[in-house]
Amino acid sequence: TSKSVGLRDAKLWQGVLAQLPTYLDRDGLANYFPPRDGEDAHGSDALTAYLLAATHEASGINPAFALPDEARAPMERGLIAFVEGRIQRNFWSPRKDLDVRKLAALEALSRYGKAQARMLGSITLAPNQWPTHAVIDWLNILKRVKDIPLREQKLAEANQILRSRLSYQGTKLIFSTERDDY
Repeated sequence: TSKSVGLRDAKLWQGVLAQLPTYLDRDGLANYFPPRDGEDAHGSDALTAYLLAATHEASGINPAFALPDEARAPMERGLIAFVEGRIQRNFWSPRKDLDVRKLAALEALSRYGKAQARMLGSITLAPNQWPTHAVIDWLNILKRVKDIPLREQKLAEANQILRSRLSYQGTKLIFSTERDDY
């Protein structure tokens, strides 16, 4: 996916699309390698969120990179079940990252109008403690999901957190790595 999108190679993308169903587990989450018959569901919520987000961005440049409904729908159902806690994926991480992974899943779902404010109930909202990429996901969720309580206040807070992490050095503008310890 990354190669076809990065190179804007529509022919390569069509090959990816043809193989995509064989990479999804029974819950609709994508695997890095095709799962074997009878194997437990080990699809990755992070990979699935990436696929939805990357193809959404790419389709904005070229509609040929949009995921067709029959490919996207199972992944959306899988991410919704993951966020709601109906399925669990436990992967090794040096720090607890479940909230950050759920934010990434919600951000991907929000691109397709599938995220709802009630889904945030399974996440501890602590943007000051999140790595920068999670704050950006949170900001995107806030921009797209209109029924989040105190949405405007949370948007202002997320923007302030991002501004506080900017570092101006000469002609470079970078985010500080203070919270990017994940």
